[in-house]
Amino acid sequence: MAQAAREREDYTHPEKIYKDLLWLPPCPRPPELREKMKGLQTTLRNDFTHDDDLKKMELCWSCGWSVYSELLSCYGSRVRIFHTKNNIGIWEVGSRWMIRDQPNDVSLGNDFITQEFLRNYTPSLDIPLVKEMRKLSAPTDKVDLTLISRAQGVGLDTIWHTLTPEQKSDYRSQLGTAIKSWRQFTSPVSKNVNGGELYDCLIGNCLRRTAPTCKKMGRTTDEWFSNLEEDLRFGLADRYKTKDPLVIEEKYQQLRKNFPKSEPYVLTHGDLNFSNIMVKDGKIEAIIDWEFAGYMPWWAERWLSLIGGQDATDELFEPLWAEIGVEMDQDTFQTEVIDKVAPVIRAWEPSRYEVDHPNVDSQWQRPGFCKCRPIAGAFKWSEIGNQPEHKFKDKDKEFVKSLFP
Repeated sequence: MAQAAREREDYTHPEKIYKDLLWLPPCPRPPELREKMKGLQTTLRNDFTHDDDLKKMELCWSCGWSVYSELLSCYGSRVRIFHTKNNIGIWEVGSRWMIRDQPNDVSLGNDFITQEFLRNYTPSLDIPLVKEMRKLSAPTDKVDLTLISRAQGVGLDTIWHTLTPEQKSDYRSQLGTAIKSWRQFTSPVSKNVNGGELYDCLIGNCLRRTAPTCKKMGRTTDEWFSNLEEDLRFGLADRYKTKDPLVIEEKYQQLRKNFPKSEPYVLTHGDLNFSNIMVKDGKIEAIIDWEFAGYMPWWAERWLSLIGGQDATDELFEPLWAEIGVEMDQDTFQTEVIDKVAPVIRAWEPSRYEVDHPNVDSQWQRPGFCKCRPIAGAFKWSEIGNQPEHKFKDKDKEFVKSLFP
């Protein structure tokens, strides 16, 4: 991507950038070239009296490119969209910068505030980050624009399979140093680095992990369980095939009692994977995408790497955790975390299928993009910053109430 951006900066050679350009030397032009020009030239300009008519004829509703721009300018954009997710777009601005364009609402993640915390508050730490991020919007603006210096290199996912064991070990060591650095920051409660409450990306995320999720994590384990209580009781009733509230109460209290200790809440990236580790010439240049970051239970970083991992990522992380701290010993983690969190996940799961999320499937259908590419998409209600409502279906409401002794 960065290479393509650098090529677009060579604006004096458009033939290197755009396909199917036809070079027209000075007149007179040979007959064979005039034949090629047939059909490419247009008389559209003659059909309009005013330039304003051409400006109104938009060719691309996303970037605003018009017939006027197409016919009467020598411009080709050096700013390009290169990543979209939900209601977020990232534009590359040349080869050194990016602009992230997203709503200023509850879907706004923790990426900026966490990186600023690590970059400004702790400049001496050995944590590779993008060099600079600047807010271009005011806090009250409806749209949040962030200018981000571009991490050089490629994602570790693109080269891991080509590396020698020694090279893999070196990257593992660099990552371990970074993780140990940000794990120095702890908190008595769960929160983001600015003190805000975290959305639950560990358990209560029946629709998605990204904010806004269905549940919030709460400041403490007790608050966390309180947020999940209705769903957990319903799941326990389903799992044990019982409607007896006393049995459900007993099983629910067992989940709480056996749940691993959350304290200390440790600063956690929350989405460590190969594609978020940018590398160049044997060095980790930047760890990116801190959208989920915050102070989470001490075990959350490894837990998240496990549930989202693959064989290749296991190869990176498995030998790493034992070096990070005593609590990350593999056997200890299995008995003290996996075996205790898994029953809570299993109790939560049934509510996915018995809960309504009104409007979650609503959308505004887009028309075809243009006659040449009649592809239609949609603006999905649940993916453009709306807070989903999470409620049990009508047939289950009374039953859920009965599960509380």
